[in-house]
Amino acid sequence: MPSADLIITNARLLTMNKAAMRAESLAIAGNRILAVGSNADMKALKGSHTRVIDAQMNTVMPGIVESHIHLFGGAVELDSLMINNIKGFPAVSAAIRRYAGANPKDRIIIVNGAAPVSLGNNTAITRQILDTIIADRPLALICFDHHTVWANTKALEAGGLLHGASLTPGNEIVMGSDGLATGELREAAAFAPLLNLTATGGREWLGMVTGENPVPPATAAERLIDQNFMKRGLDYCASLGITSIHNMDGNWYQLELLKALMDKDELIARVEVPFHQKNFFETSRVDEAVEMRAQYQGDMLHSGRVKIFMDGVLESMTALMLEDYPGFQGERGAPLFTAKQFNEVATRADRHGLQISVHAIGDGGVRRTLDGYEAARKANGPRDSRHRIEHIELIDKADIPRLKQLGVIASLQPIVGLGVPGNPQEPCRSRIGDKLPQAYAWQTLRETGATVAFSSDWPVSPLDPFLGIQSAMTSVPLSPESRPQAQSLMDALDSFTAAGAYTEFAEAKKGKLMPGMLADVIILNGNIEATPAAQMSTLKPVLTICDGRVTFER
Repeated sequence: MPSADLIITNARLLTMNKAAMRAESLAIAGNRILAVGSNADMKALKGSHTRVIDAQMNTVMPGIVESHIHLFGGAVELDSLMINNIKGFPAVSAAIRRYAGANPKDRIIIVNGAAPVSLGNNTAITRQILDTIIADRPLALICFDHHTVWANTKALEAGGLLHGASLTPGNEIVMGSDGLATGELREAAAFAPLLNLTATGGREWLGMVTGENPVPPATAAERLIDQNFMKRGLDYCASLGITSIHNMDGNWYQLELLKALMDKDELIARVEVPFHQKNFFETSRVDEAVEMRAQYQGDMLHSGRVKIFMDGVLESMTALMLEDYPGFQGERGAPLFTAKQFNEVATRADRHGLQISVHAIGDGGVRRTLDGYEAARKANGPRDSRHRIEHIELIDKADIPRLKQLGVIASLQPIVGLGVPGNPQEPCRSRIGDKLPQAYAWQTLRETGATVAFSSDWPVSPLDPFLGIQSAMTSVPLSPESRPQAQSLMDALDSFTAAGAYTEFAEAKKGKLMPGMLADVIILNGNIEATPAAQMSTLKPVLTICDGRVTFER
């Protein structure tokens, strides 16, 4: 056996291999795990060049598989004004004015982390009230869920939105009784013109909103700027122990940016990029995902998935519901695909052997997605497709067992759950009404035998996976009729590691610490098994290893 390049000793090793869950030492050679065992076992593998790291009896575990983030957008937002922890009109107004004063050259002032209640529980966010904060420059507040934007009058004028505009289904410029936009812009097509005013020209949204051309209109200098944003995002991921990323913004441009980093040996996490099939595309456009898969097949950068939005979000009542929203007769949300349209897309993608990931938040969106997956299965025959549903914030009782029956993966974000301590209850609680027992049903889905993968949806929510684990373990029932949905430590860890690898058919290569598997490893600053659930977020990686090389060291 060859000598090791790196050995980690004196560890509380969690392999996530159920047949042998614990060990105390690990050896790496090249980009693979060479051996797992006792401290004594590793002595024979030490060579003159071997680096030996003493884990000091702290937890060593597989690298985090982050199965749903928006890398480019999250990286750009690292420099933006965040108001998620600022409440009330006076405080928000003061923060925005300070930020605007410090950034006088910005064509539009972008504020992230907003919520419908940011200015006060009884204060609606309108263009008029935003004008009282700043009237002479375009201003836009982006909701934390990235499905709603509130803009002042100058921003609406600059984007050509003040008098409304024709949009694709599922998108809306909310209009007032005066015939002018109120300032609320629902879904990406409605607020895309404002993103074009930013320093990046909205290129971080290309996989979400535009990107019709394979190569977007970016100059060579702009491409370097965008590469640096991506690199900064990757560095941030590495600092949190993330070694694999399922980037949910799918287009050729982001693949090209990541490929350029890989060619410079600066791609420090494994990244999967899907093809985003939008509702105004012809069904045949899904074939583009086949070409992406053919060009990108490596362990560090690959494609092979189709991403689709079925609906919006609960807050703006754009999530598709089976029944009317409580108190809003006739309002059931804004489906982005008809059932016929989605069935055709799902069947075509499935026929190509592609995976499909569908954003579906309302119970109507979840059902329509499951119906489409079932239609594809009937048309093409059963296979190990591992199609996914992203979010599943509300699911009807009748649809819960269908995930296991159809082999569909529940891709969930425990950090955004309504029962998570510190998260606002409204307006989601009112939007769900008496269906609370079917909301954020993480444990219920797990108990049916469905595969459950966890992620953050960054920048919708904080990226830190240990905060996500804490949220998963400390959630509380939403009503007396609701079952507890809190996760055990091992289930939460599995959903951030082994299950994440399973979702991309990579369970034989990563997600566990076993000889022969890819060397994606993190060392924590404490013992995760001895850490109280409410303190999981105090744990931080002191070392991150991806593909056998150290990508972060605290």
